[in-house]
Amino acid sequence: MRHAVFDLGSNSIKFVVAETRAGRVRILRERSIPTRLAEHLIDTAELRPEAIERTLAALRQLRAEATELGVERFRAVATSAVRDSRNRREFLRAARAVLGFPVRLLSGAEEAETIFAGVGADPYWRGRDLLILDLGGGSAEWVQGRHGRIEKRISLPLGAVRLRERFLHHYPVDSDTADLLVATIREQLRHPLAHYTLGSRRLVGTGGTATCLVAIRKVMPEFDPKKIDHSTLTIEQVRSLFHRFTGRTLPQLRAIPGLPPKRADLIIPGTAVILATMELLGAKRLHVSIRGLRYGVLTAAIHDEKAGAP
Repeated sequence: MRHAVFDLGSNSIKFVVAETRAGRVRILRERSIPTRLAEHLIDTAELRPEAIERTLAALRQLRAEATELGVERFRAVATSAVRDSRNRREFLRAARAVLGFPVRLLSGAEEAETIFAGVGADPYWRGRDLLILDLGGGSAEWVQGRHGRIEKRISLPLGAVRLRERFLHHYPVDSDTADLLVATIREQLRHPLAHYTLGSRRLVGTGGTATCLVAIRKVMPEFDPKKIDHSTLTIEQVRSLFHRFTGRTLPQLRAIPGLPPKRADLIIPGTAVILATMELLGAKRLHVSIRGLRYGVLTAAIHDEKAGAP
């Protein structure tokens, strides 16, 4: 059986195709297409026509790829950008028309739970005590768990696209402005994360910013998930990278090896959230996972297949 999962995020569409055979799961294709669906959402509370068209065009392309691969089962989910928009019903209708099946709109709590399931499905992390930070374009989720079970979870509108449009209007960003951004995020997180405890748990980061930090640290000319998955970054390394990004123009940021040009304007706000989280929790290391929401959706789809659900 072949499954396809479409994750309609605020900054990009993530797509994964997997085949199940004899109880084993094999990933056949994985793609991420930047669409910036949340562009200017903070100003109008609506998805802009250009952002919608970029997203629908990407869905058409990925739907065709799924057909070529012989996919039999499909699932699609939408998150923060769609959740927070006034014209979400119109967008979901348009997306369904392109895909040929409905898109499920996740609540913040459902998003956090699905992310935990996606990371936890990795044999490397299965059953371990974790505190996951998933940083997207529109929102960020923190999920604390022990022995493979969720203890606490929260979703906040602190995604990289949202923060960039809210706080960073000009580049280069000077060091004082960058430090103020971290301090502001830290204060916004202080109360929500007051009852979260790292203790013996591993802090696991998922999402584009975390994987980009590893790629930049390793000076990777091309994204290689095998070299990124399960990598670690110390808080000193994260702080050093953050300060490396300040004072640079967008063209200079785009030229950094390992940083996709279309993510250049998001690396400072995204890193600020990671750094503020590590400081608040007293985390010395960030463990990076390439898994996340799409893998949680995939895990549920495979479970339903085994259970005989349609």
